[in-house]
Amino acid sequence: MNNETTLVTQRNDQQVVLMALLSVEDRTMVDRVVCSDTPGYLVEDHPLSGMLLRRIGEDAVVRDYLATFARTEEGARRVLRLALGLAKMARHKGVAAAAALSIGGWCALSLGRWELADSLALQSLDATRNTLAERVREMVAGQWFADVLDIESDFDTAAVRQCSARVLHELTETRAYIWLR
Repeated sequence: MNNETTLVTQRNDQQVVLMALLSVEDRTMVDRVVCSDTPGYLVEDHPLSGMLLRRIGEDAVVRDYLATFARTEEGARRVLRLALGLAKMARHKGVAAAAALSIGGWCALSLGRWELADSLALQSLDATRNTLAERVREMVAGQWFADVLDIESDFDTAAVRQCSARVLHELTETRAYIWLR
């Protein structure tokens, strides 16, 4: 006999909703900060920087969307500077700082700056544990082991950029969800 319980609802209690994981409001806010003329070191002067810092700290979807700019060299450079400015705003403490530092580490990976990526991931983990910083550390360790053993690494800047592009698609693709009222 099956011990699983199945939830059955009436059809009129269900609604199919088309939506993306990333909200339009969050995407617009991130895009406005990233695409602005505000230099990364002056990001706290941008009117949406406080909201961006708060949102990357409370929602991994927003954090990951900001990290997807690492899919290009130009985007990685821009977001690396912004992430460092956001971490400075958060005084390198707390969940928001950890998110900003892990984003910076991911962008550093995209640029092939392994030492910087590792340093930022360590700082992020010092602020609070998070999966993006742990992933950055794994990739850096893999690269260093490959260098020491003189073998080909499983990861390189192209892999980071491809992953960023794939995550961008996953976060912004419209999907059908069933909403139970």
